[in-house]
Amino acid sequence: MLDFMRFVLTAMERHHVLLLDPEWNSDDDAQSIQRLLQSMPAAIRAAVHEKLEESLDASANMGMSVARIRVEPIPESQWVGGVLSHKDALQVMQTPLWLVLENGRNDLEFLRRILVRSDREKLNAHLAEGRIEVPLGGGTGELKAFLENLATLPDQPSDARDITDWIRRLRSWAMLDRDVRAATKDQPSDPTKPSKTSETLRQLCAGMARPRPFPGHQLSRRTIENYLPFEALERWVSKGKGPEIDHRSKLLKAFRSSMFGDVRRACFNMKEGLLKDVAHGLRKEVKQSKRRPTEAELPLVFQGCEPKVEGGAEGHLVRRSKRHRRARRWNSHSDHPPIRHLLKNGFGDDICKMYGDKGCEDHWFWEVFVQDRAAQAWRDQLVESLWAVL
Repeated sequence: MLDFMRFVLTAMERHHVLLLDPEWNSDDDAQSIQRLLQSMPAAIRAAVHEKLEESLDASANMGMSVARIRVEPIPESQWVGGVLSHKDALQVMQTPLWLVLENGRNDLEFLRRILVRSDREKLNAHLAEGRIEVPLGGGTGELKAFLENLATLPDQPSDARDITDWIRRLRSWAMLDRDVRAATKDQPSDPTKPSKTSETLRQLCAGMARPRPFPGHQLSRRTIENYLPFEALERWVSKGKGPEIDHRSKLLKAFRSSMFGDVRRACFNMKEGLLKDVAHGLRKEVKQSKRRPTEAELPLVFQGCEPKVEGGAEGHLVRRSKRHRRARRWNSHSDHPPIRHLLKNGFGDDICKMYGDKGCEDHWFWEVFVQDRAAQAWRDQLVESLWAVL
């Protein structure tokens, strides 16, 4: 009776679903659990009855992806099979869920923003009450070390540390930047492919398939900044000072240009711009000369983002006529801004702070996913898995 009540109280306190085998049936007086309930004071019996009924209802609305453990009266837990002893199962239930993020502050703000309001309130409540924690934020190095440890656990723990790590594996959820295949000394980056580090992290998550698939989610775009809506970027423009507003306005105009397009926006380096994807051996020279990168110096995906103008070599116009001189000028009313020049340095390191800007409307962020089916599917899977593992 004591062990059973510990499970009931923990399930109530930590918001877990508690199912019995055979399944709880309040109308079946022959069930052994009924005799146990009858021995309890009326108030406790009513509370247990309510929790069991509530758990049945919750289970009926849950998908197959919900994280489950089975509790058996065994001396040692079978971690790979998801069958745990009473002691270990209670410890799993009492352990907060870890949100494993590369940047605890910014990534959490991103997660909050993309959730619908009811889910965000639910997340905030779990954080405030200690059922969810965000312990990491030291970048990909710390994240890689954490996941490597979880991915190499022995099937049968040999000491208390192994048991603690198995519990952590069952009570963790991860979100990973996609990034891009990095530039080398002689070659530009490949923004159409995730970085090698990101792929390593994704494969570590995918390799942890037992007792259930580990919930590791690689972004469908380069970084969280690539999900920023235009309205949030417009607000960023308005927060500039003096001449900075004009520069920011032109930068956003280039980014929004139809010539740049959705595909490029999804893999553009929002913080450091096009220069980040130029080969290492050329990057310093391009930056020092203050020129725009040429077509050939950019990854293939970023080539062709500016209209060709007759009368000059690639990237340069011959100044021999008034028409050409007018073509060199650009203002905010032009449909074809000099994209490679304006976007060479990006929006700066602080652009991610727009996720936490209270002046930004929630629906701006939600609309990003409505307009992109692939991003919407990724977001839905991410949210579903978060609640499933909780």
